[in-house]
Amino acid sequence: MRIAKKHRSLLTAACVLAAFLIGGSFVPNFLKPANFLNVIRQCSIIAICAVGVTQVIVIKGIDLSVGGNVTFCGMLTGLLLGMGVPVPLAILAALVAGLLIGLISGVLHAYLEVPAFIATLVIGQITQGASYLFNNGRSFGGFPESYVFLGNGSLLGIPISDYIMVVFVLAGVFVTTKTAIGTHIYGLGGNELVLKNAGINTAKIKLFVFSMSGFCAAAAGVLLAAQLDTAHPTQGEPYQLDAIAACIIGGVSMSGGEGKVILSMVGALVIGSIRNILNLLSVNSFYQNIFVGVIIIAVVAISMMTRARRESKTAQFAAAEPGALKE
Repeated sequence: MRIAKKHRSLLTAACVLAAFLIGGSFVPNFLKPANFLNVIRQCSIIAICAVGVTQVIVIKGIDLSVGGNVTFCGMLTGLLLGMGVPVPLAILAALVAGLLIGLISGVLHAYLEVPAFIATLVIGQITQGASYLFNNGRSFGGFPESYVFLGNGSLLGIPISDYIMVVFVLAGVFVTTKTAIGTHIYGLGGNELVLKNAGINTAKIKLFVFSMSGFCAAAAGVLLAAQLDTAHPTQGEPYQLDAIAACIIGGVSMSGGEGKVILSMVGALVIGSIRNILNLLSVNSFYQNIFVGVIIIAVVAISMMTRARRESKTAQFAAAEPGALKE
């Protein structure tokens, strides 16, 4: 187990190093402080989504509603602000909506036993479609300064969005490492039957995890709309892929039971850096998605090959051990 974690940490570190070496070598201005702060600001949205997605993947699930949820909650915030609703209430309404969206996915998966990828895919499509209905497919914009400040303001030279990201990451780390439900989350990913035999209500754990993923996506949607000073019915789409990629690069095992929120944040930094490099090179967003998809496949393939090699060595050692004892 320790060796496996070491391999994942090394892979994450290698991805970070590669991103910065490539960016620094081939992209002008990439390593300048102003651009670096911009990268951190961009990856804050990815990292917040990844906090929730990490927990979903740890329990052997997947959340394909993230993109739709990000868009829906951003559009809902824009709608409410356009109606004159105070900024705090508009944000609160969007966060509650995102939480409920995650809750619905959790109910479908945990209680109706709908596979996670189907449940979240359907919910994602519904929220994406609903986002078009808010303003007949048009954007909202011209938000109050106090709201835009959340996405573009700074404190002590650090973007406010980065402080918000750190709060979410620290909360995710605390929940997964310092609470009983965090222990149960990893236990559920490792062996659900063991938890059930111990009298643990695994359905409630799943409900909690998907609800938190929905809440994180909602927060990301609210923050993204503030950063852009606009809410558009497609702006959340890239973040679904990016959040999953951040988790995988951060070493979260698709087999469940393993992964750390803090490393998913590092993975978000890698994805944010890659997006920034491609933007500076004027690469079309469609090609960017292809590139990120290839990275996901490559990292998963490397992880699976490493896992297979490790299990093979373990099996060989176990087979050889009885013979060694006889001698």
